[in-house]
Amino acid sequence: MSLGAIIRQNTAWPSLDESPLSTMGKIRKFGKELFRRKVVRLVGAYIAVLWLLAQGFASLAPVLGVPNWVVYAFIVVGVAAIPVLAFFSWKYDIVPPQLVRDAKDVELQNPALSWARMRHETKDAGYILLSWSDEERGATEKRFFQPVGIGREPNNDVELEDQRVSRHHAVLWAEDGAWHVRDLDSANGTFIGHSRVTGTAKLPQSCDLRFHPNGPIVSVYVAKSAQTLVGG
Repeated sequence: MSLGAIIRQNTAWPSLDESPLSTMGKIRKFGKELFRRKVVRLVGAYIAVLWLLAQGFASLAPVLGVPNWVVYAFIVVGVAAIPVLAFFSWKYDIVPPQLVRDAKDVELQNPALSWARMRHETKDAGYILLSWSDEERGATEKRFFQPVGIGREPNNDVELEDQRVSRHHAVLWAEDGAWHVRDLDSANGTFIGHSRVTGTAKLPQSCDLRFHPNGPIVSVYVAKSAQTLVGG
């Protein structure tokens, strides 16, 4: 997988109809991720070392009788290696003498979401309309036809930047013509209204999901198949 594909997988790029504040927020988040994964530091150090080596090589080449094309080839190969280094720095924590997979990429493998996808049934399920808000993005409303992961991590379908929300807090999926919610052993619980979900629960047509008794709210509306056809 290319570096571009990895970045697209981990970063939600802004669309043309998003507000400037939302776009700036996503750019800031991507910049923080570059620093967290040490991409900027490692690539910057590599460029500095490459520049020093190129200067030394260019100075010594005439003395050693090395042709100019060898110096140029050294610089070209060094520059071409920058994207490769950035890829490994993004994907791995480079800790000599080994490469350690970045912890955030490990968390992308969400077993509960995989479990929900295996159980999900599209027949007679319609779609689920979710509405929520946060300080950075404001109000958001999305339709989902597939299982939905909810949590604090950016790899969730619904990301809630609230410390009361677990990294992977809950998952929604459709089965037997109805949508369900499963709490993923979260620290502060998942609530339908003010009733705590124990394990899994069937969602009513309209409700509020809370993630902590006084935590963030995701409003839920379940649209049946007939409504989907009419609205589509």
